[in-house]
Amino acid sequence: MSTPTPKDLAERAKKAMQELPAETALGNADPAGGVDTDPKPIDEAAAATPQQ
Repeated sequence: MSTPTPKDLAERAKKAMQELPAETALGNADPAGGVDTDPKPIDEAAAATPQQ
C-alpha cells in the first residue's frame, strides 16, 4: 500500500465532512436527535421560569 499524498488526504477529509450531518460537522451534535416541534413555546416557558 502506498503512502497517501497530502492532496489525497485533503480530498478524503473533504468527502468525509460532506457526508456528515450539518450539526455534526459544526461540532454540536445532539445525541438525542433533537426535536421536530416549534421551539418558541419551549423558549417562552424557559424565560418565564427563573433559574434556581
